Amino acid sequence: MTWRKKQANKNRSGIRTPKVLSNVTFVVVTLSLLQLRRLAPQPINPELPITEVDVLVYGDEPAGVAAAIQAGRGLQGNGRVVLVRPQPEWAWVGGVWTRGGLAYLDRNQMQGHPPSCGFYQELLNSSQVQRIAANPGAMDWGMRQLLQEAGVKLIHQTRLTPQVQGNWVQRLRGNSRQWQAGVIIDATPEGDVARAAGLGYEKGFAGVGLPQATLAVSPVFELAPLTLNQLAAIEGRIFSNPVLMQELRAMITRQNSPVNAAALLRRFEVPMEIQGDYTDMYSTALGAAYHRHRGIPFRLGGEMLLDRGNVAAIAPDRLSFNGLLFQLPTRQVERLIQNHRQPTAKMHQELQHLQIWLRQFPEAAQVEVFPPLEIYVRHFISITEVLQPLDVGQIMTGGVPHAEAIGEFRYAFDARGGIPGWPHPLPPTVTFRYGVGSSLTRIGNLAVIGGASGFPGLAATVGRIEERKVCTGASLGVLAAQAVQTQQPLNQMPRRLPWRGSP
Repeated sequence: MTWRKKQANKNRSGIRTPKVLSNVTFVVVTLSLLQLRRLAPQPINPELPITEVDVLVYGDEPAGVAAAIQAGRGLQGNGRVVLVRPQPEWAWVGGVWTRGGLAYLDRNQMQGHPPSCGFYQELLNSSQVQRIAANPGAMDWGMRQLLQEAGVKLIHQTRLTPQVQGNWVQRLRGNSRQWQAGVIIDATPEGDVARAAGLGYEKGFAGVGLPQATLAVSPVFELAPLTLNQLAAIEGRIFSNPVLMQELRAMITRQNSPVNAAALLRRFEVPMEIQGDYTDMYSTALGAAYHRHRGIPFRLGGEMLLDRGNVAAIAPDRLSFNGLLFQLPTRQVERLIQNHRQPTAKMHQELQHLQIWLRQFPEAAQVEVFPPLEIYVRHFISITEVLQPLDVGQIMTGGVPHAEAIGEFRYAFDARGGIPGWPHPLPPTVTFRYGVGSSLTRIGNLAVIGGASGFPGLAATVGRIEERKVCTGASLGVLAAQAVQTQQPLNQMPRRLPWRGSP
């Protein structure tokens, strides 16, 4: 109720207002009015100060970091490049590779596992990666160092909303200022700026009629103190128990369809292979033994599955384990994202159960299981309104034209944990050419590289892989610098510039 209405009610209730106010009364009333003005909501000034930059990258996922570094290098100090992120200054830079704990890095599956671009190898070198394993602290340090050397300024704790006019982002509104940029690269995992700018997108696997289905999420946990050899010894104890192995086979067969059981039992007695700083687990026996201990079905596509692990040694006695899957519908994944990707209470409880079980083995008697800072969300959003989307059919026939290719990538259509409701097998591993067209949009100064953007439908299962995205981001950064220097819209630049070597 306002002050005027209160006064009117007093008058109606019979309280008379004096015609002449004494000096004291006047002072009291004046002070009361001043206090009310202070308490009343003040009009918000819609015009925040504007900061002009040449290239703005939003989101610190690996591909965004790559784009910012290459844009800064391309402008050679003759332009301003900023990388804006919602996280605080103290939070690790690198998104899924650091806060998400994904220390086992993707590999191009071409013979010899060559890096998909020179910049990818440079990024690994800066983070002291020997083969596969990336220590998150070292990755954060390496990325910050490269950003600084390229002249890129990091802006923290800032969320951006685009103001679009026609096919151009005029400004990006932040917490306390507005940004005006010649080129904007959206590297957020869910394409936040692109969606807010009105670009079309798919949620989950809506492109194949499954909007409520997506890939499993993972708390990529750490184990310490534990070595790769000790983990292999634990698996060896399970293998050496023929009665247990027979029970596990029967359990898997009983709890799964014939097709899924065959997939889970493939290479069931093949031990993990340690290769320097990592190991690939070929057998599901360890996970099945854990499920048996817990009394939980070991079912492909089930609510929880301890799958074959991709394990990286990030320190002499510290392992990063990617393989604990939680299958959630898209609405729950969305809530997880809205909660800053924090592990749920159920995930924490499962990790505690896993720690108790592992401590039964002599090799892991003192082991602790550490949850990640953020959950690894494999797939949620695909921005589909891009200039050159790559669907499954195009990927299977080789990808983009040779003249527009910035590299080749070989990988599986990786739907780890399965896609609920999808009854068909996915295509086989394929080598395909990729370019920047899957990131360019109808909005002249906006490109998108986050998530599986530009890879609709089932193509998201290969488009989401980080190595390919990092190399695309690096090329986008080069293209962004060229667009600034030539004063051309980003989406009108030649998609295959005469660059000297791979970015």
